[in-house]
Amino acid sequence: MLQAGDSDAGREFAAATADAIFSRYGTRDAGQAFYADVKRRLPTYGRDRDELLVLPAATFVLGDTDSDARDRAAVIRRQQVSGQTAIKLLEQLWNRDLSGYDPDGPLPEIDPDVSAGHIAHGRASVRMHRDPVSTAREWRSRAEAGNLSIRDLIIEVTGRQTFIGSPRTVADQIDDLVQGDAADGFILVPHVVPDGLDEFADTVVPLLQERGVFRTDYTGPTLRDHLGLSRPARQNVQRTGATP
Repeated sequence: MLQAGDSDAGREFAAATADAIFSRYGTRDAGQAFYADVKRRLPTYGRDRDELLVLPAATFVLGDTDSDARDRAAVIRRQQVSGQTAIKLLEQLWNRDLSGYDPDGPLPEIDPDVSAGHIAHGRASVRMHRDPVSTAREWRSRAEAGNLSIRDLIIEVTGRQTFIGSPRTVADQIDDLVQGDAADGFILVPHVVPDGLDEFADTVVPLLQERGVFRTDYTGPTLRDHLGLSRPARQNVQRTGATP
């Protein structure tokens, strides 16, 4: 079973029952903290640390050199975040209708509306910003320091390009995070399908295989086989009563 809950209850549920848990933590420090927290829960349910895989989602941008990859990543982000998209994302924090603002202009001087109602429907957008007023101040400071427009700022704060660089640089980054207990592997999210995956498979995977950290062949026909997960005997697992 694959689990995607990030709340405390969701992590506990994964420790009790899941084979893998998805994660949104792609940086080393945040990844290690999440990894350690989830893995420490496993002994409570009689499970070993290898019985639950931590798999963060990861984007990537490759180039012939690290500089080429950074330039390519900047172009991709501007294509992904239009002016209208930037305003909509800013509204999630400000909790106000900002359609009259210029996405190429400065951030609003007015503070976010912290009333009970929320302009963006859905729990994910509400949980994203625990302290909207404080976050808005941080964003203003960041925008002023970098002379960033609304669109520029949103591109910076919402960027999820986890791996950017030459194939060797990206292979180094992935290996470092896995060996450093920040992840057991990654769910790749390319910006172009299938070309992005083909490029990764042709350039990064061989480098990981050379290091002996990526399989060179499949050992079975199922996803469980591909992930190196054992096939547990059927048993009744005591539920925690928690909802992921």
